[in-house]
Amino acid sequence: MELGLYRDLRDRDLRREGLLIAEGRWLVERLLASGWEVLSVLCAPRFAEHFRRLAAERCPVLSAAEEELARTAGFPFHRGVLAAARRPVFPSLSSWLAAAGRLARGPETLVICPRLTGEYNLGSVVRSCAALGADALAVGRSCCDPLSRRALKVSMGAAFRLPFLRLEEESADLERLRAAGFRLAGASPAPQAVPLAAWRREGPVALVLGEEAEGLPEPWAGGCDLLLRIPMRAGADSLNVSVAAGILLYTMNESGL
Repeated sequence: MELGLYRDLRDRDLRREGLLIAEGRWLVERLLASGWEVLSVLCAPRFAEHFRRLAAERCPVLSAAEEELARTAGFPFHRGVLAAARRPVFPSLSSWLAAAGRLARGPETLVICPRLTGEYNLGSVVRSCAALGADALAVGRSCCDPLSRRALKVSMGAAFRLPFLRLEEESADLERLRAAGFRLAGASPAPQAVPLAAWRREGPVALVLGEEAEGLPEPWAGGCDLLLRIPMRAGADSLNVSVAAGILLYTMNESGL
């Protein structure tokens, strides 16, 4: 029964099942340290004692040969440990803003990803958000899954400590942010965008990230208070969205890191 949590992972929709799977020693260690609801750990015998000690009877720790791990998961697996956890429910952006009559007063930073489709990119954005001062990350209904196996691996466990929010009706969410005191800044390579070095932060900011090819989607493209541009050498027209997120977040939050 317990092994069923890990069977044929390549072909399953874990998001729909309400589950997440962490792969590899460091990721599983960080999951166990997070306080999230861990259902079980499955590992090679060489890791069994270590994870039984970390789990401290909080969840079952199962042991199986690495060949059996690969057969169960449905793909070659050489990291020696997997863990299954209950996927948390993301609060809505509106409920987060409404909590205790929230009105942003400090240098809060919210990152918004309405429609990113690359799980590796999103995982890297999550890692940058956790490291560089974002208070939360809001994802749209068309955004890929920040708790997918791929995104979790790239985030290196940052997803277990970064608050996630979900967007609902995005035009209304945009106005809610503005009413709560956030200034909306869209990342854009457009010539009319403000060069990052010329911008001075004032108060809370919601940084909106779009796809590299398509740019910012509506209603965010037309609803941002300003567009921010990272100057680049001639011949380069854009950066990977996760690289751009890291540069923008570092600049926004440098004094508070």
